[in-house]
Amino acid sequence: MGNDISTSELFWYVIELEKFESSTTEEKVIEKAMEAGFITKDNLAENLSNLVWIKKVTKHAEDAFNLEEVAEGRPLEVSIANFKQLKNRRDKQVSDILELLAKHVIHAAPGYKS
Repeated sequence: MGNDISTSELFWYVIELEKFESSTTEEKVIEKAMEAGFITKDNLAENLSNLVWIKKVTKHAEDAFNLEEVAEGRPLEVSIANFKQLKNRRDKQVSDILELLAKHVIHAAPGYKS
């Protein structure tokens, strides 16, 4: 039986699975936006507007990702066998959403006047 998992690996999976299931893509995107300084705990009015916008864009992106998964026939249930794949997929989705947000911010920048 070459597929046996050691006790330490099993505990690692349990802990990582708990972290994975207790967080959402939206929370990860917000966390990264805070790391980048796009939203902070200061200036509540501006940050609230940015936070609401991030949540809306993230919701639309999640809906699109879910539709793609169903269309391609690849929605996966979380298991030890595919946990790393699901974690990598979520990390990629967070990265894709952050890139989408960045593109919108750049496109919203006012034109240069000399």
